Amino acid sequence: MSNEQAILEFAFHAMGRFAFDRVKEVCDKEKDSVKNPQGFALGWSQFVYSLSQLSQAEKTYFCLGFLLQTPNNPKAFRKKEVPLQAQYGQIKQDLDKQMDHLQRLPLSESGVGGGATPRETASGKAGVVVTHSSIPAAVLIHLGEQLSHFTTARLDMIEIYEQMHEMGLNRASTYDQIIKKVDTVVHTYGRKFLHPLLAPLETSFCYETEILKNLIEAQLRILDCNFMGALIRLNNAHRRLTVWPSINQSPEPSLPGSKAAPQKAIPTPALVTWFFRYHTALLAKFSLYFYDVLSKQTAQLDLKNLMAKTSPDYYQKIVAFYRKSDALSICIVLDTNGMGYRGLGYRLPEEEPESPTGLESYPAIFCYPSVSFVDVSKWFQLLLKPEMLLVFFGCRLLLP
Repeated sequence: MSNEQAILEFAFHAMGRFAFDRVKEVCDKEKDSVKNPQGFALGWSQFVYSLSQLSQAEKTYFCLGFLLQTPNNPKAFRKKEVPLQAQYGQIKQDLDKQMDHLQRLPLSESGVGGGATPRETASGKAGVVVTHSSIPAAVLIHLGEQLSHFTTARLDMIEIYEQMHEMGLNRASTYDQIIKKVDTVVHTYGRKFLHPLLAPLETSFCYETEILKNLIEAQLRILDCNFMGALIRLNNAHRRLTVWPSINQSPEPSLPGSKAAPQKAIPTPALVTWFFRYHTALLAKFSLYFYDVLSKQTAQLDLKNLMAKTSPDYYQKIVAFYRKSDALSICIVLDTNGMGYRGLGYRLPEEEPESPTGLESYPAIFCYPSVSFVDVSKWFQLLLKPEMLLVFFGCRLLLP
């Protein structure tokens, strides 16, 4: 294996396992070792420099640093940092220029079958190190084209995360629109960087988009009280979240001429941590909405112990509020109008229960201590004034 190929394999593998600073260290060292680059050596030097810049852009991406550069965070502009979108845009421009340079090289300088690259020798003086199996320029061109697509995909994903961030403030968009955008990114770029050397980046991209899509779809299914749909997507997201961080444990490829150093533990990036928290929050809401369904599958004590592991533990919060407020019952009421609601829990495909009508269109999906404590006939007030908060204390109806 040539020195160039070993560096490329190391860099992409390290980026796939979130070792971004290690990539920058190796690529900067390789770039500085090439003296007076010309021809293929110039293209190679520029390519490893782009990899160094890409590693730092990826570090900011996975740290969610770009969310600190939004108009809603004025402090971000005091740092005078280059926005992440501009960093990826510059990397894409540099890659396009490098591909144009390499395409113009004559065959004798294209790195095919070997080549001479001016490097710094062990004594520190400039010398010529002949690489008998130098990586062909065509491979760098191919990698550059695919990395260009990768940077464009990153720009689209940044826009999606920023849109989700803004949704928490003003609800300008819907989660259905987010899912459509994620699907568009996957269908457009999902098969645009499939070179074997880029496999770690492609794997990371697939895990990220699949987890994000499954979590959003699980949230929508929970809101629709679709038990099986939400359960499947939560399980899909959980399996991928379990596998993705384990990539960090894989050993890094060795570099020619370097001693094997002890592999340092890499902290979980903020983006992956956010996925875990998102999944935990959805699991807590799923456990509350489908409490009655889940309670029929196990003992009450076991279910309470499992819900205690979720964050937040909605059940215990409701119990604590119930005891402090001295309320007769605390209920979560679902408005099923326009939902195609068929009841909680799983139903066989051939079952077609009738849609609820009248007061049955407002079922209590959760009640503590029990729905039997509530006079459901009083819920007609919800139909008359649904915008008002209704609180039942005993048999008396209090309107704010």
